[in-house]
Amino acid sequence: MRCPYCISEIDDLALACPHCAHDLYLFKPLLEKITQLEKAVAAGAETRIAALEAEVAALKQAAASAVPVQLAVESGEVEGSRSDYALALLKTLLPAFALLVAAHGVLLFVFDVKPLILRVATLLIPMPFGFLLASHFAGRFWKSAGAGFVVSLAAVWAMLAVTATIDKVPVLPQDGRDLRETAEYVLGIGLAFAAGVMVGEFLPAFKEKGSPPHRVLLLVARAVTPDEDGKLGIEKAGKKIDKLMKVAAPAATAAASLYAGIKSFFGDLG
Repeated sequence: MRCPYCISEIDDLALACPHCAHDLYLFKPLLEKITQLEKAVAAGAETRIAALEAEVAALKQAAASAVPVQLAVESGEVEGSRSDYALALLKTLLPAFALLVAAHGVLLFVFDVKPLILRVATLLIPMPFGFLLASHFAGRFWKSAGAGFVVSLAAVWAMLAVTATIDKVPVLPQDGRDLRETAEYVLGIGLAFAAGVMVGEFLPAFKEKGSPPHRVLLLVARAVTPDEDGKLGIEKAGKKIDKLMKVAAPAATAAASLYAGIKSFFGDLG
């Protein structure tokens, strides 16, 4: 052991230090107790290390004997999803087509309403159908909007056919003005359907809790200011701006739809 006074190596049975001549009678029991505690701690540590090594070995053996599980998407599920979407297209677009043609015939030839009212009515009809389609099948905006434009073209052609049958006029446009008005009508109905799809796609963003749109500028100003963690707020501000754009996009599309639908009518008034 070592002398507690001069730190010299001495015999474990010595009662006094031969180097500094200090008496070890009072310190000897304490030194022995410390030695016993060191041995007990070392033995406990060795036991714990051995137990941990045994657990690690058991885990490695279990991992080696485990059977890998591969997650795969069954082809039937994908086909089922596609078939469900196709069925939803038929259930959504066919009633929209029928209502557009019926509204054209009833409002124009039965009630003889003004062209502006007819245009507005035929532009409002596709919106709820686009909304319902996107609410049940989100993430297919371009497919749904494209299908809406196809139905718009078919509906306008059917309207022209109805008008041609009743008024005994040609089905197809006869001059550049008629062709432009027909194209604007198709575009207006298609954009109206697309606006409904947008609202259905972005409805979850409307329901998110957060700051109102007028605080977007404040969020942008805070984007370059580090927070308590030292991170910039650009990501949070970007999300708020994205949410604002999602709110504004359906309104802009609906406005473009109405503009395309009634442009020719106001042109005639001028």
